[in-house]
Amino acid sequence: MKAAFAAIALTVIAGQATALSCMRPDAVRTFERVSEDTDTYYLLYGTLDFDATKQPKGVVNEERNPDPIAAQFAGFALDMGGFTTPYSSAVTLQPVCFGPWCGNTTPGVQSLFFAQVDDDAIKIEADPCGGRIFPEPSRSLLDAMTACMNGTCP
Repeated sequence: MKAAFAAIALTVIAGQATALSCMRPDAVRTFERVSEDTDTYYLLYGTLDFDATKQPKGVVNEERNPDPIAAQFAGFALDMGGFTTPYSSAVTLQPVCFGPWCGNTTPGVQSLFFAQVDDDAIKIEADPCGGRIFPEPSRSLLDAMTACMNGTCP
């Protein structure tokens, strides 16, 4: 009986300890992926202002479908010369969950955002594996995005 209980307990603990396995986010790979997409994207560099308390918190043992969060972007859009076009707009931050793991971001942090354009609405997805939001990008990463814009991704 003790052995059966121990086996069940270990199964439950192991199930809860499973971690989300993600590839390391890579902005060049994301650029290449969205450039092949039929949707339109803006590549933005700047900050988001939003109510961070509306983001999903923690890991729970159920799937979630978080509500979109109204946000304001301020910064620059990528053009052929780099991030030189001032840009500010209302955007929708959409947290995405993979099972119990949900993505989020921090307001006010300089970041690189891959923003999807749908009609006049702009949506930025925050998933738990990253890939659409790159906080505090280096100058070399921003330069790599300009190179990609000009057709020569590193």
